[in-house]
Amino acid sequence: MFEIENFSYIRFIHPFEWVMLGIYCIVIFAITFGIQVFRIRKNPVYRYYTWGVFMKVMSSVVFCLIYIYYYNGGDTVSYYETSRAVVNLALKDIGSCIDVISSSPSLSGYMTFDRETGYPWPYMYFDSQSFFMAKTFAPLLFLSGKSYLVSSVMLSWFSFFGMWQFYLTLCRHFPGMEKRIAYGILFVPSVLFWGSGILKDTITFSAVCWFIVGMDNILTSRGGRVKNGLIVLAALYALLSVKPYVLYSLLPGTVIWAVTVWVKRIESKFIKVTMIPVAVVAALIMGYLGLSVLSGKMGKFSVEKMLVTASITQKDLKQDYYHGSSFDIGDFEPTVTGMLSKVPIAMRVGLFQPFIWESRNIVMIFSGIENLTYLVLAVFLIFKIFRNPRRFFKILNQYPILILLMLYTLLFSVMVGLATSNFGALVRFKIAFMSCYVVLLFILHGFLSKQGEKERREQVSPLRKTPSRYLQVSKGSTVR
Repeated sequence: MFEIENFSYIRFIHPFEWVMLGIYCIVIFAITFGIQVFRIRKNPVYRYYTWGVFMKVMSSVVFCLIYIYYYNGGDTVSYYETSRAVVNLALKDIGSCIDVISSSPSLSGYMTFDRETGYPWPYMYFDSQSFFMAKTFAPLLFLSGKSYLVSSVMLSWFSFFGMWQFYLTLCRHFPGMEKRIAYGILFVPSVLFWGSGILKDTITFSAVCWFIVGMDNILTSRGGRVKNGLIVLAALYALLSVKPYVLYSLLPGTVIWAVTVWVKRIESKFIKVTMIPVAVVAALIMGYLGLSVLSGKMGKFSVEKMLVTASITQKDLKQDYYHGSSFDIGDFEPTVTGMLSKVPIAMRVGLFQPFIWESRNIVMIFSGIENLTYLVLAVFLIFKIFRNPRRFFKILNQYPILILLMLYTLLFSVMVGLATSNFGALVRFKIAFMSCYVVLLFILHGFLSKQGEKERREQVSPLRKTPSRYLQVSKGSTVR
C-alpha cells in the first residue's frame, strides 16, 4: 500500500479498504472506550463520549459512500487525489516534497510532480488555502496506506476532539443541560455529515471549537495561559490558512465576550457602571483596528474584495447552468451600504435555507427537514424572548459566552447568505457555525422554558458532587 502507484482517479472503494477500516475502527473504539471508562468516574458527561465518536466515524463512512457512488466525485475526492500526489512525491523524493510543501504554489513546483507520482489538481494546487488542506491531510493519508476511506475516518476522528472539548466547556458553564448541549454539538445531523469528510469545513469547525475552548480557558483562568495561548494561536493559524473570512464573524463576538467577562469581575458597582461605556468604546476600537489589520493581510479575502466577489456571485447564480439549485437574494452594490440592505434576507438564507420545498435531491431533503426543525425552534424562542426580554438580557449578562455564540452565528449566517451561490455549497459552508447556532437555541430554550429550567434544577444537584476542576458551578448560576 505504501509503494508509489501509477496515478489514477478514484472511482470505487477497494475491498481491501474495508478490511483496513475494520482494523482501524477496532483501534479507534478501543482507545475511545478506554478513555470513557477512565474519565466517566470523575466526570459523568463522558457517557456521551463513545456515542459521539461512533456517530462521527459512521457519518464519515456514509459521507464517503455518497460522494463516491452518488455524486461520482467532488471536492473531497480532489483533495484526496491532490494529497496522494504529495505523499507519492515524498516516497519518491523527500527533498523535493519538502521544497513543494514549504514554498508558495508555483509552476516550477507543480512540474516537480510527474506521471509516476500523479499531478495535483491545478485548481487546488494553485490555491494556497486548498493546497494547505491537502498538505495537512497528507500525514493521515500516509498512515492509512493511502486509503481514501480510512484516511477520511481518521480525519473525522481527530476533528472530534475539538468538538468534545467544546462540549465540555459548555457543560462547565451550564450544568444540568448536558443532554441538550450534547444534541446541539455532538449529534447535529448536518454537522455530522458535512463535517466528517475530507473538506475544509471539517478543519474549520474543529479550529473554531479549539479557539473557543482556548479563549474560555484563558478568560476563566483554567489551565496554563501559555498552553491555552498556543491552542488559540494554532486555531487562528488553521483558520487563516483554510478559511480566513471566518475570523470576520468570530473576532467581534470574542472581543465583546472578553470585555464582558472583564467588567463582571469588577466588584464595585460604581466603577463597573463607569467602566462599561469605556470598555464598550475600547472594544469597538480594538475590533475595528483588528479587522482593519486582518483585512489588509488577507488579499482576496479582504472585506472590499469579498463584497465584490459576493455581488458578482449573486448575479452569476441567475444563470441557467445551476438547474434550479440556486437562490436569489437580489443584486446589491459591493459596498457596506449595499451589504447592509441585504442583511435580513441573507440571514434568513444562512439560518433557515434550503427550505424543504426547495430540495432537489435526497441529501437536500434531509437538510430541509433539519432546517424546518430549527426554524420552528427559533420562532418559539423569539416569542419567549419578547415575553420576557429582561430575563433574556440577564441571561446574556450572566453567561457572556452566549454573546459570542449569538454574534458569531448571526454574522456568519449573513456572510454565507451573501456569498453563496447554490444550496449545495450553502449547506456545507454553514457547518462552521451550525453547532454554535443549534446549541444556542437549546440552551436559551432551557433557560426560558419552565420545563427546561425544572430539568436544569433537578440535574445540577448531583453534578455538584463531581470535582470542581471538571464542573465549576458558581454561586447563583441559575437565572431566575
